[in-house]
Amino acid sequence: MMTDPERVEALLDMVDPARATSPGRGSELAVLGLAVARSKGGYQPTNAGWVLMGNRGRAFQPN
Repeated sequence: MMTDPERVEALLDMVDPARATSPGRGSELAVLGLAVARSKGGYQPTNAGWVLMGNRGRAFQPN
């Protein structure tokens, strides 16, 4: 079970190209409703995921 700080770090791994992704974390976040699978592979944050990231994820949010 991931803690909130671990979830934020895993979400940041998804959106920040400079960070290495954590294998398996995307599916764990998807079960929690914080990420969804992309059609081209990988995962992306849901609205709930962006809210959980808060200011730390703001720089990576699409406009």
